[in-house]
Order: sequence, then C-alpha cells, then structure tokens
Amino acid sequence: MNEDAVKVIKVTRTEFELSDGRIYEHPLPFEPDEVPTVEEFQEFYDHWKNILSFGNGGKASNYG
Repeated sequence: MNEDAVKVIKVTRTEFELSDGRIYEHPLPFEPDEVPTVEEFQEFYDHWKNILSFGNGGKASNYG
C-alpha cells in the first residue's frame, strides 16, 4: 500500500488505527467527550505527517 494512501480507520480515547493495520497509542488519552471523529483525526494525522516527513527538506511548514 502506498504510504500516502494510508487512512485513519478507527479512533478511540486511547489509540488510533490505520488502514495498513498499524495501531498507535495517543501520547495523552482524550477525555471521553473529546474523542475526534475519524475525519477530524485524519486531518490531524495528515498535518503532522507532512510536518514530520523527511520529504519536506527538513523544514517545518511554519518556519521562516
């Protein structure tokens, strides 16, 4: 599977699951009434994946 095609398929209070089967714990668990939807979490995931990826020349998008 193309890494760019990886999608968030499940989000719980303590972890999230990707379409390639990987499961990650959240650094801090969400409060029960603050768990984002899959669509909301996909936006967070894509944003941070872009910032942390090596393909961006090692620069953060908000760095001058």
